[in-house]
Amino acid sequence: MQNLEIKESKLLDEDIEEISELLKTLVDDGASIGFLPPLEQEEAIKYWQTVLAPEVILFIAKINNKVAGSVQLHLITKPNLVQ
Repeated sequence: MQNLEIKESKLLDEDIEEISELLKTLVDDGASIGFLPPLEQEEAIKYWQTVLAPEVILFIAKINNKVAGSVQLHLITKPNLVQ
């Protein structure tokens, strides 16, 4: 049985290495997500280090304690019209 966990992440060291490796693997396998292959591990780490900001919430999904994906929620911080 697989264990699925979804948690908000502050990108601690153990998460950043694993999520960077996942990003590198996806890009190198041809995923079109804003990077060109081959993606260097250092570039992937640098990307994740810039993701977190006060208006960004990052969720990481793990299957059996291994990073399987992520979602970024970017909050609107500017005034907006009433809909």
